[in-house]
Amino acid sequence: MAVAAAPGAERANRFIVILLGLQRLSYLLPALLTLGSASYRMGGLNAALVVLTIAGNVAMFVAVARAGWFTEWMAWADVGWAAMLTMVVSANSGVAHDDSSVNWSGRMAQAAAALAGAAIPRIAWAAGAVGVLLVAHVWADVLAGEAWLACLGCLNGIAWFAIIIGFAVRYLRRQGGLVDRLTAERVAAQAKQAAAQARLEHFRVLHDTVLATLTVIGRGGLEHNPEQVRERCAREADLVRRLMSVDGDSGQETLTQRLSEVVDGAQALGLTVHFQLDSVPDINDDVAKAVAGATQEALNNVLLHGETRRAWVTATTVGEALSVRIVDRGAGFRVGGEVGGSGLAGSVAQRMRSAGGDVRVSSAPGDGTCVELLWPG
Repeated sequence: MAVAAAPGAERANRFIVILLGLQRLSYLLPALLTLGSASYRMGGLNAALVVLTIAGNVAMFVAVARAGWFTEWMAWADVGWAAMLTMVVSANSGVAHDDSSVNWSGRMAQAAAALAGAAIPRIAWAAGAVGVLLVAHVWADVLAGEAWLACLGCLNGIAWFAIIIGFAVRYLRRQGGLVDRLTAERVAAQAKQAAAQARLEHFRVLHDTVLATLTVIGRGGLEHNPEQVRERCAREADLVRRLMSVDGDSGQETLTQRLSEVVDGAQALGLTVHFQLDSVPDINDDVAKAVAGATQEALNNVLLHGETRRAWVTATTVGEALSVRIVDRGAGFRVGGEVGGSGLAGSVAQRMRSAGGDVRVSSAPGDGTCVELLWPG
C-alpha cells in the first residue's frame, strides 16, 4: 500500500520507524569498526556483544516491518539490553561514554530511550524505562570514576531523545488523525453533492420526458395516434426504471441515435418534425446526452407553448462546432420575457452549459422561435 493512501496514524508510525532505524544504523556502523580493536580488556566479549546487538536489531525491525509498529515488550527488552550494554561495555572498555568510538553503549542507550518514548504508550511507564537507562549509565560512570560533567552530558542526551521522539510520534499521530477526519468530511461532502447533482439530473430528465408526455396527453388531441403514444409511454417507463436503478443510464449512443429517438418521441405526441442531419463532429457520450436532452426540451416547448404542430430540427457543423437548430413558426415570444415552464430558460440552457456548450434563442411574438444549440460554447 502506498504511504499516501495509508491512514494518518499509520503514516506517522511508518515515518518514526524509518527515523529510529536510521538512528540505530548510524550507531551500529561505528560499533562494527570496534571489532578486533585492542582497546578492550576482552575483545571477544566486545565482538559478541556487537554481533548480538546487530542481530537483535535486525530481528526487531523485520518484525516491525511486518506488523507496522513496535510492541511495548520490544521497547522494554531493548531498554534492558541497552542498560546491560551500558555497564558491560563500559567496564570492558574502561573509557568514558563520550568516547563513542570505543564505548558505543552510550549511543545504544540513547536509541533505546528514543524507542521507549515512541513505543511505550503510558508516559509514566516510558519515563520509568528512561529512568532504568539513566540509573545504568550513572552506575557505570561511578564505577569508572568519570567526571560528573561528562556524565550529565550523556544523561541529558538519553532523556531528551525520549522526550523528542515521544512528542514527535504523538504529534504526528494527532495531525494524521486530523487530516483523516478532514479527508473523510470532504469525501462525504463530495458524495452528497454528487447525489444532489444526480437527483437534479433525474428531475430534468423527468421534466423533459414523462412530465411533457403527461402534459400533452392531459390536454387531449392524441386520440388519432394511440400506437405512437403507447410506444413513447413504454420508452419513458423504461427510462424511469433506469433512473430508479443504481447506475441510471447505461451504454452509449451516438448523437444521431439520440436525436432520432427525440424526434420520434415528439412525433408520437402529435408534432410533425422535419429532421435533417448533416455531417456532425465526433462528440463524447456526455455531450451527446446533453444535446439530445436540450433538443427534446426545445421540442416540448413547441408542443406546450408554440401553438403549432410543426417544427424543424437541423444538425450540422459550423466551423468546427456542432450546431443543432430547432425552429417553429408558432406563436413566438418576447426574448427576455416570460418563456413558460422551466424549458428554454432552465432545462435547455442548463443542459448545454453543463456540457460546455451554449444556447442562442431568437423569437418574437407571432414570428415563431429558433433555438440554436452550440457545442463547444
